[in-house]
Amino acid sequence: MNPDAVIAPPYDVVDEDEVAALHSSSPYNIGRVEAPRGGDERFEEAAAALRAWEAEGVLLRDPAPALYAYEQRTRIEGDDGPRRVRRGYFARLRLTPYEDGEVLPHERTMAAPKAERLALMQATQANVSPILVISGGSTDAVELLTEVAGREPVFAARDGLGDEHRLWVIDAASEIARLVEAAAAAPVTIADGHHRYETALEHLAGHEEEGRRWMLACLVPANAPGLDIFPTHRLVPGVDVGADLIEGLEASYEIEPLATRGPDLADPLDRGAAGRLWEAVRAEASRPGTFGVIGLPGGGLHLLRPRSPEASRALDSQILNQAILEPLLGIDAAELRAGRVQFSEDAMHAAAWVREAGGRLAFLVNPPGVEQVVAMARAGGVMPQKATYFYPKLATGMVLNRLD
Repeated sequence: MNPDAVIAPPYDVVDEDEVAALHSSSPYNIGRVEAPRGGDERFEEAAAALRAWEAEGVLLRDPAPALYAYEQRTRIEGDDGPRRVRRGYFARLRLTPYEDGEVLPHERTMAAPKAERLALMQATQANVSPILVISGGSTDAVELLTEVAGREPVFAARDGLGDEHRLWVIDAASEIARLVEAAAAAPVTIADGHHRYETALEHLAGHEEEGRRWMLACLVPANAPGLDIFPTHRLVPGVDVGADLIEGLEASYEIEPLATRGPDLADPLDRGAAGRLWEAVRAEASRPGTFGVIGLPGGGLHLLRPRSPEASRALDSQILNQAILEPLLGIDAAELRAGRVQFSEDAMHAAAWVREAGGRLAFLVNPPGVEQVVAMARAGGVMPQKATYFYPKLATGMVLNRLD
């Protein structure tokens, strides 16, 4: 069996064509369970596939308790240096309500994805895809994971993006104890997988079975390398890009047009120009509330610099909501939850999206750092939806957690 053909990205980062390609890649691709196709019957078909794979020996239950060290090696687009490495480990995380303070969220969620995930969990009685969790910074955990990565992996695969995934079984009691102790020293923060965690809490409600009390998670120490957060730029359709908007922006921002030099800037929304605008925004990462905006009149690409910059603990995505989206565009929290704003992690894609139709704006937003995410979660704060995009995404299909 080809390991490359059985893993899949998480369900929420693949479209219909990509799901179809996963299904056709192998009769044992985990996408057949994680992202089943069809109508309401698809969840039962996913459960049947899972049972069949167990019966065939495609999926095996380890006979003894174990943790699973996991390494990802990735190269981000445009990065010509060595591959970035992130190491964590798969474990069962005990489900507790957020208010208990042991597992902390950092962003709000939307209801629709949770309903579908609950139907799949009820049918399969399994956690198919893991959530990504940031544990306390532990030098001991990082050192142990580095040591384990020097051993021969039990599983190695390369995904469709070229990212490498390697897995090791940690079954020595002393090594398990070191990682468990490190994780228990401080609350953990959900980096990716809020919908899945909240779905698991709903699945647990009113039930006493021990299996329901646990969730499959990949824990990454906060001080481990490779915890990269990509931006999630805001795409706003249906905007009246007129004098009132410009006047409102000018009251709080200096609007600086992007210099239009070079043959590739003949079209102000070309890929090269959008990339340069994003570089300008990134250069202002230490200055809260600086944004790139694509789609204004007079060239199409501008840098927005706050006229009265202040030291702020707020994230740029929050500042954008409070300073521009709600007061100037009338997009309040309810409209955000309803999907009024779209998202993209790619500035060039954002420029292409603006070019496709009139009345569109894209705001390029700096991402928070890992320290900001953890600090806000521990302070009880919650970020807007899609405030973070952790990369690379965890592969699905190497480790599953049965709830029965």
